[in-house]
Amino acid sequence: MTPSDDLIFAPVGIAHLTNRNADLLRAAATGRSQLRVTTAAQLNGVPHFGTTVTILTVFAFAAHAANDLGLPATVVFDALENAPAEHIERDGEHYTRTVGDLIDAGRLDEATRTDGFRRLLNWARDRSGVPYEVRPYAAYQALRPVRECLHHIAHQLDDFARICAPTDGVVKVRPRCPACRLMEKAGKQLRITALPDAVQLDSVCPDHGPYTEHVPVAGGGWYDANTPVRSIQKGYLLAAERHVYDACSVSVDGADWGGAWHGQVLAPGLATLGVPPQDWPVSVFTPLVVDRTGGKLSKSLYVAKGTYADLPELFLNLDVLLAEHGEEVLDTLWAEVSRWATEPRRLHRSYTVDYFSALLSDQLNVRPAPHAA
Repeated sequence: MTPSDDLIFAPVGIAHLTNRNADLLRAAATGRSQLRVTTAAQLNGVPHFGTTVTILTVFAFAAHAANDLGLPATVVFDALENAPAEHIERDGEHYTRTVGDLIDAGRLDEATRTDGFRRLLNWARDRSGVPYEVRPYAAYQALRPVRECLHHIAHQLDDFARICAPTDGVVKVRPRCPACRLMEKAGKQLRITALPDAVQLDSVCPDHGPYTEHVPVAGGGWYDANTPVRSIQKGYLLAAERHVYDACSVSVDGADWGGAWHGQVLAPGLATLGVPPQDWPVSVFTPLVVDRTGGKLSKSLYVAKGTYADLPELFLNLDVLLAEHGEEVLDTLWAEVSRWATEPRRLHRSYTVDYFSALLSDQLNVRPAPHAA
C-alpha cells in the first residue's frame, strides 16, 4: 500500500476519453516509425524535486507509450543554458547574461550546472530502457526549422506581439553585445527586421553602444528567445520533426505549461504560422508538485525569499536528496510515476509535497511542507 492507494482519483476531462495514456498518442503515431519525446529545463542549478519528478515522468511515459504502441522511443532533453544567470541594472534598465555566457567566461563551472541533470537522465535511461539526447540551446536555436520560425515571426511582428507580448507589445528576441554579452531584458531598444534570408536584431549596450546581430535562416549568429517565442518555435520544430524523423513528436512539460499557456500562446502561435493541426506535436503535461495552498513548489521562492523556510533542502536539491538517502529514493519515485504514466486518472492532477513526504516516509524523516506565502 502507498499513499496513492488511499486517494480519490476522479477522472477529469481527457481522462474520460482514454483508457491508457498511450491513447493520447495513438492517432498521431499511426504510420510513424518512432516516438520522439521532448522536454526541457533551464540549467539554473541542481534539479529540485519538481524537476526530478517531471523528468522521471517523461521517461516513464515514453517507456509506456513505446510498449503500448510498439514503437521505439527517444527522449530529447533541451538543456537551456540561455537561462539568465547575472542581472545588472544600468540607469534603471535591466540587463542580463546567461548561464552559457558565464560558463564561457570561466565564472561558472559547467559541471555544477549539468552534472545533476546528467546523473538523473542516466538513471532514468537505465531504468526505463529509453535512450536520450541532450540538445543545448546553442544547438537548438541554430536548427533550420527554429530559424525558419523566427523568420516568420519577424515578418508578422504585429500578429505575434499580441500572442507573445500582450502587455508591452515587444517580441523579445534578444541579441547580446558582442563585446560583453549583456542583453537588454525588456527589449525597449530592440529592433527586429525581417531580411530576405535572415533576421536582423539591433540593440544598444549601456557600455559599448549600438550593435547589430544577423541571424541567417541557414545558420550563424546567436539570439536569445524568451519563453513564449521559444515555446512557439519548439512547436514549429516538432511539427517539422514529424517529417524529418518519420516520428510521432511529443512535447512533455509540467502542467503549468498547459491550460491558458497552451490555449493562448502555443495554439494561436502555430495557427498564425499556418502549421496544420494534424502536424502539431502531441502535448502531454505532467502533474505539478504543489505546496499545501495548491501553489507550484518554487525553488526561486525558497532560495530568494525563504518562503519554504521549514522545508528540508532535500526537496529543493537533488544532490542533497541522493547524498542523504541514496538512489532508493528514485526507485520509490519511479514506482509512483510509472503509475501516472499509464493511468489517465493519476496523470491529470497535482500532488502536494505532503503527499511525497508520506510516499517517502520510510526513507525520509521529514516534516510536511509548510504553507506558501
